[in-house]
Amino acid sequence: MNGEWIFLQIVPWILALVIPYIAYRLGLRSQKIQVLREYIIGTVKDEYPLLFSEIRRNSEYLDKYLKDLDYHFPFPELGNFFNKGRGKFMEKHHNDLFLKIDFFQKEVLPKIKELDLLRTKTKEKIFDYWSKYLTSSLPKEMADESERIAQDLIKNRGSYYVLPDLLNERYAGIREKIEVCIMNTTSQMYRERSESQLAYALRRQSETVNFDELSTSLIEKAKPEIAKVIEAYKELKELNDKEVKEKLLPLLQKYISNPI
Repeated sequence: MNGEWIFLQIVPWILALVIPYIAYRLGLRSQKIQVLREYIIGTVKDEYPLLFSEIRRNSEYLDKYLKDLDYHFPFPELGNFFNKGRGKFMEKHHNDLFLKIDFFQKEVLPKIKELDLLRTKTKEKIFDYWSKYLTSSLPKEMADESERIAQDLIKNRGSYYVLPDLLNERYAGIREKIEVCIMNTTSQMYRERSESQLAYALRRQSETVNFDELSTSLIEKAKPEIAKVIEAYKELKELNDKEVKEKLLPLLQKYISNPI
C-alpha cells in the first residue's frame, strides 16, 4: 500500500514535468513544419512561374521554328534556378518534377543547341554553294556581285531572304526573290550612267540570264542541306511535344497551383 501511495503522489509531479515538455516538443515540431511549408510555398511562388513561362515560350517558338529559324532559344531563368542551388530544393520536395527538368537539360537542350549550330552551318554552306555558282553562271559584268547577292539571299534578313522559303518549299517565291535581288544588285554598277544606259543594262540583264534555270539550280544545290535541318527539327519537335508539352509543363503547373 505504501508503494502505491508513493507512486500516486509522484505521478502528478511527473506529469507536471512531462506534459509541458511534450507540448514544447510538439510545438517546436509544428513550428518547424509551418516554417518548412512557408519556405516551400515561397520558393515555388518565386521560381516556378518563371521557369514555366520561359519553357512554354521557347516551346511555342519551336512550333513555328520553320517560319522564323533565326530565333535563339534563351533559357536564363533555368540557368539562374540551378546556379542558385534550387535544383536540390526541387529534387527534395518535387522529385518527379526534378527528373523531368533534369531530362530536359540533358536531352532536349543539347538538341536545341545542335539545331542552332546546324542552322548556322547550313547558312554558311548554302552561301558558299550559291556564291560560287553565281560567279560561274552570271554574265561576266554581273558576276562580281555574286557574293553580295548570295549574302542578301541567305544571310541577311532583308526583303530577299529566302531561307524560310526554302524550309517551307515556297519555290515560286524563291525564284522571284532571286531575280529581283540579282536585277537590283547588279544595276548598281550603272547608277552613275545616263538613264538610257541604265534601261539598256536592265534589259541586258533580262536577256542574258535565264532566271528559271538559275533559280532551279540554286534551289537544288540547297535542298540536301535544308533536308538535314528539317530532319533535325522534326526529331526535336517530337521530343519537345512528348516530354515538355505533355509532361514537364503540366507538372510545373501542378506544383505552382499546389506546392505542398
